[in-house]
Amino acid sequence: MKDVSLSSSHSLAVSLQAIATQKANLSTKRIQMLNRTPEPGDWANFSANSIEIKDLAFLSAYTGHEYALMRGKKHDILFHGTHYKCNFDDELYDLLVSGKLRLIAHSHPDENQIIPSNDDRDFLRTIRQESSVIISWKTGRVASFTSNRFDI
Repeated sequence: MKDVSLSSSHSLAVSLQAIATQKANLSTKRIQMLNRTPEPGDWANFSANSIEIKDLAFLSAYTGHEYALMRGKKHDILFHGTHYKCNFDDELYDLLVSGKLRLIAHSHPDENQIIPSNDDRDFLRTIRQESSVIISWKTGRVASFTSNRFDI
């Protein structure tokens, strides 16, 4: 598993902490995303490539819930999960299995090391996708992971 940073990792972590402690507000763009996916299980279409992986971390820091980003040829889909997981409905699951959508990333509450769960890896295998990304909503650190449980 490879860790990479998004811009300044320290400033991103500080910004996420400020959002989590309500010392700062979400940007207008992220408030609009939240308004379109207000409850766990909600999802919405957005313009292609309009959602960044770090948006997931900011939304998660604000709500304490996981978020997932899926991407198709013509649109992005933002999914609002619960505190510990993203349970996709049948429609999204079918689009992922059929390859019409790709799971780009999802957020985790990890702090030091980002560790994909066995469920994360099993889900990738189920949708026949080789890899994806996790972003920590506490630190902003990003790690790619594969469906192989033996990959680090």
